[in-house]
Amino acid sequence: MRHFYLAIAASILLGFVACSSGAKKTGSNSAAALIGKWEGIDRTGKPGAFSFHEDSSVILIIDGKPLGGPEAGGLGVLVYSADFSKDPIELDIIGVGGEGEEHGRILMIVRFLSPDRIKIRTFFNSIRPKDFSNETIDDTIVLDRRAD
Repeated sequence: MRHFYLAIAASILLGFVACSSGAKKTGSNSAAALIGKWEGIDRTGKPGAFSFHEDSSVILIIDGKPLGGPEAGGLGVLVYSADFSKDPIELDIIGVGGEGEEHGRILMIVRFLSPDRIKIRTFFNSIRPKDFSNETIDDTIVLDRRAD
């Protein structure tokens, strides 16, 4: 009977070892990890930012101009949707009009490099990047979390 228990314990231990990759996990599987303000420098050397909110709204700062928030001059709002079950995370930025109608969608992928650093990639069209291989400065930006 003792050998039976040892065999069960060894099987469970081997299962844990087989399921772990050994790679350091820096990502997150929770939308809460994305909440906050993220800033970086775009390919032109200008600052850019994403500000993700708990209500799924997002404000983009491009060339110092806000898009999607109250300061955007009534051009609608931006919301985001993120699928944390995918690797890399699939992120959509969605333009929404005053009647709740969708006006467009930017398809992106996100990877957490650390809890306070993310990498975002998009082709700015209807095709979502599959991964970060062959990324360029034109389609990828690294952002750091900033205190509000």
